[in-house]
Amino acid sequence: MAAEPLRIAYLIPGSNKEPFWQSAHAFAQAAADDLGFVLEVHYAFNDAKRLLATGKAVAARAQDKPDYILFHNYEGAAPYILNAAERNGVYAFLVGTRLSDSVQDQVKGPRVNFKKWLGELRTDNVGGGYSLARMMFRAAHERKLVSASGRYKMVVMNGSVGDVAAIDRQDGAKLAAEEYYHGDITMRAVADWSRIKARAITARAFEKQPTASLYWVANDLMALGALDTFERTRRIPGVDTLIGCFNWSPWALKAVAENQIEFVLGGHFMEAGAAIVLLFDHSRGQDFADQGTSFTHDHGLVTKANVRAVYQRMVRNDFSSIDFRVFSRVMNPNWQRYEFDAMTFLAAMK
Repeated sequence: MAAEPLRIAYLIPGSNKEPFWQSAHAFAQAAADDLGFVLEVHYAFNDAKRLLATGKAVAARAQDKPDYILFHNYEGAAPYILNAAERNGVYAFLVGTRLSDSVQDQVKGPRVNFKKWLGELRTDNVGGGYSLARMMFRAAHERKLVSASGRYKMVVMNGSVGDVAAIDRQDGAKLAAEEYYHGDITMRAVADWSRIKARAITARAFEKQPTASLYWVANDLMALGALDTFERTRRIPGVDTLIGCFNWSPWALKAVAENQIEFVLGGHFMEAGAAIVLLFDHSRGQDFADQGTSFTHDHGLVTKANVRAVYQRMVRNDFSSIDFRVFSRVMNPNWQRYEFDAMTFLAAMK
């Protein structure tokens, strides 16, 4: 009699109406289907209490208990979910943003205080924020978008005050401004990831910082809000104003193709699918711990040069053509290390 397939519970903090989480779900599902897992997905709809309650309930189930829980550290839920998994004998794997410093001090790292915490795959948000700002300063220099004072002025529009990913991205932007010759961040604002709030903030920035030609924006919806405002001004994105943002949504990519957004960093929705590859190897007796227990995922860059190829893949939101087995060391024993680059995954789509 064939063994029952292993089960993974994937806890998504956002909504099934949000394109980013739709892509994360689709990518993880494609990986699970290829690698023989049953994937159950639980949305928390941006409710931290619901995420935590679901994680505890899933870990404590008497029937159909998952073998693995895959989850994001949303509003500090990580240590509580890790504790529930540990008590109930369920392996756990963390994806997405890093733990806050205080939580990291408390839980240490994978397989230390929580033996069932197998590992983590984190986005390099500091590096992403730094790279985006650095590219924008360089582009402003090349196009001579310099203020009368000789400075390259940047408005930073972040999504949240307390979100670790948002903090890290902004820290990266600040580091780039400190390093770049004549680069300044002249205004910082928080728009709560909202297109509507971003419109108002952009209007205020335009009044207070009329010579700022660079808009560094922490997600795609807020970037679209900035574009909404610029339509009512004499600013011309791509000519006298440059916008850079995060998230490969179809509309952000379309804005790149239309020369309205200069740079988009993304691909971090792939983390759960990449983690499923690691869990597959673990389930087959090839523990990934010999490569480490903390992995870093870098953002992929989209510009006008490659936007068409990325858009064609992202607009479908169907990743079933990727053969996730080619990323497994169990299936490819000669591989020396894992390759989880966003562009590598996209290139594998047929």
